[in-house]
Amino acid sequence: MQALTEHTRKCAALTRELAAAKAAGAPIGLQKSTSNLFGTRDYGRKCRMDVRHFNRVLDIDRSRMLADVEGMTTYEGLVDETLRYGLLPTVVPQLKTITIGGAVSGLGIESSSFRNGMPHESVLEMEILTGAGEVVLARPDNEHRDLFYGFPNS
Repeated sequence: MQALTEHTRKCAALTRELAAAKAAGAPIGLQKSTSNLFGTRDYGRKCRMDVRHFNRVLDIDRSRMLADVEGMTTYEGLVDETLRYGLLPTVVPQLKTITIGGAVSGLGIESSSFRNGMPHESVLEMEILTGAGEVVLARPDNEHRDLFYGFPNS
């Protein structure tokens, strides 16, 4: 429960950071710890929202074989945690620094995808910070299903 309480606190802080960035009127970008880009980007005067600390495995439910994971968690971190329970993610990228959020939003395809699908196909629900500053729970069966299905390759 402590991990979920901490996650809730981080979401609230990020929501406040987005409101401040919008008030500043500058373009908004993300400040991340990892990147698999092969070039540099000019961030200019962008407000950079710090998402680096959204990097934890919150819970592993061994009986249901489910993991509750923050978006900046690397697959290396997820695999380290799931192996403790004798489990592995359905799809594991070859680059260990790829994040869960990156693989889902970037439509990650991996060598095991021919058999197990794409990373986003194993996701049951996502918390998404909208441009309006609201954190919503997007699932395939709720009022945010358009976000759920539109997030991959976004």
